[in-house]
Amino acid sequence: MQLTSILLYESLKQQFHIADYRLLSKNQPLARPFFYEADRGLLSNHIYLTEEILDLSVFTSMPEDVVLVICQKNRNSFLPEGRFSCILLSCDTSVLHVFNAIQSIFDYYESWEQQLISVCHQDGTLDELLQLSMPVFRNPLCILANDGSLVAQSALEELPDMESFFQDASVRIDYLNSFNQDPACRIAPESKVPALFPAYITGHRSLNINLFLNGQGQYRLSIIEKEETITDADHYLITVLAHQAEYILHRMYSESSSRSTTLQSIFQSVLSDRTADYMNISHLLNSVGWLPQHNYLCSVIQTSGDVHASLNADTVCSFIGAEFSASCSVVYKDNVVSFFNLSLLDLEAEEVFQGLVLFIRDSILKAGYSRSMTGHMNLRRQYHQAYTALKLGGEIDPQLWIHHFDQIAVPYILRQATRILPGNMLCYEKLLDLVQSDKVQNTEYIKTLRTYLEHNLNTVQSAKALFIHRSTFLYRLERIRTILETDLEDADELFYLNLSLRLLDMDENQSPT
Repeated sequence: MQLTSILLYESLKQQFHIADYRLLSKNQPLARPFFYEADRGLLSNHIYLTEEILDLSVFTSMPEDVVLVICQKNRNSFLPEGRFSCILLSCDTSVLHVFNAIQSIFDYYESWEQQLISVCHQDGTLDELLQLSMPVFRNPLCILANDGSLVAQSALEELPDMESFFQDASVRIDYLNSFNQDPACRIAPESKVPALFPAYITGHRSLNINLFLNGQGQYRLSIIEKEETITDADHYLITVLAHQAEYILHRMYSESSSRSTTLQSIFQSVLSDRTADYMNISHLLNSVGWLPQHNYLCSVIQTSGDVHASLNADTVCSFIGAEFSASCSVVYKDNVVSFFNLSLLDLEAEEVFQGLVLFIRDSILKAGYSRSMTGHMNLRRQYHQAYTALKLGGEIDPQLWIHHFDQIAVPYILRQATRILPGNMLCYEKLLDLVQSDKVQNTEYIKTLRTYLEHNLNTVQSAKALFIHRSTFLYRLERIRTILETDLEDADELFYLNLSLRLLDMDENQSPT
């Protein structure tokens, strides 16, 4: 590993007194040092050491990509004018000791780089990479996805004031919006240069660099300033760490087929194994980048039965995989079950719906969708939501091709409630007296009560809806109150009455014709 001129300067400053220095470029790469010999030329990109008093001609003839380190005992020495890079030490230490110190600096950073490379080549993780780098940067480190979600970290527990940023999605979005709106806190997606963000948004300065995958900046490596001040040398060192982090990201991407197989195995377990260890499933998903703080959506697509679909299940799986990179589709009970990682896709659920609507219609398929939810613990429940939407939605509105759980939630609740007991055994007991009165005396009390509840207890609007005089409506309402033995003012009773009317409707719809 090469040093840069600023890294060399800052490392020497920690050990020796520097009387003067001049660096033409902070980022000048430098290889290991030589002793300066007047009768030999200077190799490009190298460090040269001497304790001699040099003629001005030496400085004027120096290549600009060489850094000269001069060891002198005179603390009042200074550098002449000119275009050259030089560090002037004033100390009683011998040039040999300074030479060895520079060699040790090279050894330290080369050892760090070799450890990083070893982690990459031994299938190590991003977290391990950051842990190894803590002694170098002496500040907390993290890798974030574009949505601000945490991918890897080291020592973030030392920043309790930033805990909400990393754990609370709503707070994180507020922070991201603040960053995006402040020119001092933005880094262009195509930039490969580190950017130092000020502290006034999070309370900590941070040094940030994009991590590229397939030519796009999809992640960000950050050094968060806690106690050690971020230095100019860190701007170079973060690029070394970023290069190795990208290697792991590319390895993860290049293993996409293996990752896909792993995801399919995980989701098959989610669907088929009722005793599956969800903590282990969460760990497995986390290992392939599907994190607990991500948002997920599930769809169930019917490709057999009465639908007469033109595509088989494998074709449907392939299409969804090609259209939505952060998705996983498996065949389960003759249906295609797909899980979408909305966070990695950077999409809202509605955008997934729109992306599949023409495919479903043109392929004569039927689909059910769950709600979008955060985390790993509800994945199987999301499947049940999507499957219920497909099955129950198809029974209620068979002409529709796409069904959402929110649209059939109420009928589902009613069906679940009447699985054991029929609606007339669950409903408001006195309501059955109104039903009986309507049958025997043709009183229309049920219709009147339903209209009254639907119009939020407004007598005028209810009378108009029933096309009767208000006095007639008030008479009926009084009779209804008498029969029900209630004044129709208690919120819980009104809710129960509304529910009871739905339950009676369920009985009527399910009765044989």
